[in-house]
Amino acid sequence: MDSMIATQATGALSPELFPAPEGFYRTALESLSEGVMVLDDDCRIIYANRLVYEITGYGPEELLGQSPALLKADPDPSTCPSKDGPEDEPKEFDFEMKRKDGRLHWLHVKATPYRSEKGEIVGRVVALSCIERQKNLEFENEFLQDEFRASFGNIVGQSPALRKVLSQIATVAPTEANVLILGESGTGKELVARAIHDMSARKERSLVRVNCASIPKELFESEFFGHIRGAFTGAIKDRVGRFELADDGTLFLDEVGEIPLDLQSKLLRVLQEGQFERVGDERTRTVKVRLITATNRDLLAEAKAGRFRLDLYYRLSVFPIEVPALRDRLEDIPPLADHFIKQASRRLGIARPRLRKAHVQELQSYDWPGNVRELQNVIERAVILAKDGLVQFDLPNRANRDGALNGASRGLSETKDDGLSLDQLATREREIVTAALRRTNWKIYGSDGAAALLQIKPTTLASKMKRLKIQKQN
Repeated sequence: MDSMIATQATGALSPELFPAPEGFYRTALESLSEGVMVLDDDCRIIYANRLVYEITGYGPEELLGQSPALLKADPDPSTCPSKDGPEDEPKEFDFEMKRKDGRLHWLHVKATPYRSEKGEIVGRVVALSCIERQKNLEFENEFLQDEFRASFGNIVGQSPALRKVLSQIATVAPTEANVLILGESGTGKELVARAIHDMSARKERSLVRVNCASIPKELFESEFFGHIRGAFTGAIKDRVGRFELADDGTLFLDEVGEIPLDLQSKLLRVLQEGQFERVGDERTRTVKVRLITATNRDLLAEAKAGRFRLDLYYRLSVFPIEVPALRDRLEDIPPLADHFIKQASRRLGIARPRLRKAHVQELQSYDWPGNVRELQNVIERAVILAKDGLVQFDLPNRANRDGALNGASRGLSETKDDGLSLDQLATREREIVTAALRRTNWKIYGSDGAAALLQIKPTTLASKMKRLKIQKQN
């Protein structure tokens, strides 16, 4: 061993390991365009070519006889990076090296075992390639993606349809214009609203959200404008409304089509004049609010039918943004699925399962009536049920994805669905929905509406009507 170390100190190659003339090997190794180190069975450096010394900044007397751990950015003398994994297999990995002068440098390492004449592994040949520029580009790309995602409120995807939306957000956000966000349920309309607020001059102020569909009709005015004590039964103290809470900030009215017609004039007034009164109060208050609204309804059609004020519609839709359905941006499904897998795994404390190409194809073959929200739920369920690191998606068949709808259809028609093609099933679905709407005089909402008859959510029915291009018949 002492004789071997003495040989190492001069940078010479051991004749026991390299029977051919040393000059031949030295010339070959020194001519390579990558650094080469030879490690013995104790994971000590017994040879390094000229490029290794240039890359590391160390001289032969400082490097030979040492462990490669000397070069680690966070050195641990007990470990040898070349020994991780099976001994008899080549290994490749990226390695952050700390030069002698303290600078950090990224290398790509390929470690290959070499054997004695008896076939025993007696060390490794380690090739070092500089990947500093590549790593910097990777980090820059990751940083830009994080910055992009932070700017656009965790909106994931790069499809042409989504890029159009992001461009619209960037255009309107710095202005004070009212924005109307259109799109089916589950497409991410609230994320768009948050992105607009976060990129506006009001980003340091509050973003107040109101789900208009969850407010009882008799409480709308109090919810929006507040009330004073004794204004009505149960008003035991003064209450601040959402417009006051959002003063100097942004107010987001989700499902704005649910606002009662008799309250819409008061909403129009506060938009035009910035003034309102609390319920039961005579004092006029002033606010300055940026309004963003969202709906899955065709508000213009509602206005023309007399169910929504046309002047309010024009006031709300100064800058409309339509969020595409997930089936219209299938190329965004892979990054969305990966994002939701990471998110669910972290939140549930579960090892992150793998997403294979076949999984992506399966997800892209489904038409996602529930859009991104449905995808998120499917992914989370798959993460919980994942086995051996593999996910399996529980997607309904297209023919049976609306069990409640199919069940309700039996009361509307006696025609059977057995043996129908996909096109025939789509036609059949359209007939069922249209029949339900006719029976309820085209009323969607309420206990006597078509959605209740079909045993589905009103928002789901509205989505189906848009997808199936069903319009009220005169």
